Amino acid sequence: MSRAFTNKTKLDSFDTIQVTPTVVPGVADQTASGSVKKAIVLLHGFGADNQDLASLAEYVGSSAGVSWFFPNGPHSVPIGPHTSGRAWFPLRLAELEEKGIDFTQVLPDGMDRAASSVLKAVEGLRAKHGLQWNQIVLGGFSQGAMMAVEVALRAPELPAGVTIFSGSLVNEPGLKALGPKKSGLKFFQSHGAQDFMLPFDLAERLERGLGEAGWDGMLYGFRGGHEIPPTVLREWQSWLKSLGF
Repeated sequence: MSRAFTNKTKLDSFDTIQVTPTVVPGVADQTASGSVKKAIVLLHGFGADNQDLASLAEYVGSSAGVSWFFPNGPHSVPIGPHTSGRAWFPLRLAELEEKGIDFTQVLPDGMDRAASSVLKAVEGLRAKHGLQWNQIVLGGFSQGAMMAVEVALRAPELPAGVTIFSGSLVNEPGLKALGPKKSGLKFFQSHGAQDFMLPFDLAERLERGLGEAGWDGMLYGFRGGHEIPPTVLREWQSWLKSLGF
């Protein structure tokens, strides 16, 4: 686990945590002076917030000049007594927990607007730091993973890669139409075989759809549920290094 320089910032309208693992212990690297060479943008899942994945930056680490950005979803959602989280688009929590969701043939209500907003935010990040799309990794967990794929489909150029932690197939017709335009895009996908919230078979269908569109990656299945276990993080760390992150 590396040490990190952390601060709060904005990606367009999104409250965001920015984390830069330090290469030299005790020295906050380029981000402290405003320089970002590459960026990893990770989107949290439904009911979580931007703190949920932020620890991954220190746990996984990255190359010099890489900053991690964790934006907060725009919607507040109740998740318990006097407790709320965030979401990228609305979902019915009871329905999600009881019988899961299937958006394989449709774009969920609110996802179009959310994806457009995240794309705008990433474009702002690019402009601020002078980054090309191939210097940015998009990713997320669960609902955030669905968002990351949708944003990648809409991006004007190929990102460096897309990370899909416990995501699901969304809007298959849209993937078939737009996916081939991003042929060659590298992706890392993981999913638990005992995931009862987002079924494993939909993850397999997503992998097939990405492969048929010419994307470069594979599904890393594991024995577990709706989670990101250490075994997945080790594989992901190697994948990021292969991309130069």
